[in-house]
Amino acid sequence: MLWRASTICTVCLTTALVVCGCGGAAPQRGRRLLAESQNSLVRRDYAGTIEKANRFLLEFGGTREAGRAYYLRGKAKLSLSRTTEAKMDLQDAVSRSGNADVRANARLALGQMAFDNGQMVLAEDLYRKAVADIEVGKPPGDHARYRLGCVLQRRGLWSQAELEFRQVVEYFANTELARRSSRRVNATAWTVQAGAFGSRARAAVLVKKLRAGGLAPDIRPVLGKSGPLYIVVVNRYGTYQQAARALNSVKRHQADAFVTVR
Repeated sequence: MLWRASTICTVCLTTALVVCGCGGAAPQRGRRLLAESQNSLVRRDYAGTIEKANRFLLEFGGTREAGRAYYLRGKAKLSLSRTTEAKMDLQDAVSRSGNADVRANARLALGQMAFDNGQMVLAEDLYRKAVADIEVGKPPGDHARYRLGCVLQRRGLWSQAELEFRQVVEYFANTELARRSSRRVNATAWTVQAGAFGSRARAAVLVKKLRAGGLAPDIRPVLGKSGPLYIVVVNRYGTYQQAARALNSVKRHQADAFVTVR
């Protein structure tokens, strides 16, 4: 009787391992669920993404693809502003996945959350680890390095930031992020941008308006996607915090003003 009970337990355990695929690859049904979850995320059907990821994790949570399911579910929850749950899923994606792409993308999402919360040291760590998981010159390395550069500038580490932006320009030429990076190269301070115009004459109109309000703007010409742009900026600040404090005074005259590098 004791032998029979032991045998039954062994059979049950073996069956459970086969069903969940512990440590192994998910069966075809599991891969199909992941593909459907991914497609739902692309369509912005976040409820569908979560539902399919839940089903995968319930049936195949012990497989090596579980990290991807956590990532997809985390991204969907993040889009629904369920940030606490999203953070937990994305952290599980990092710890549970053996796939470098999944880990990198999960860290990118976590890095953005940290950045938005003003946690620059944490954001830097997450972005650096994401960069380490991405093959040089391959996406989403452009996003990872650009965001890392932005964090380093926010921390006042201008020379380190420049290295990241130059990598984006070198490996991802003629992309939007390369253009943004080129505008951040050689920056050493912060300013408030009040507007961007395709002609200097239109920029001059805003300059006149801001000067009438007691501000000290000037015009910076830059190369935009479709040609030259004339950027109206107000003052120069040594830290992001100083520029952020000055932002409200500019917004009283130009509501869509924002802080940027100079």
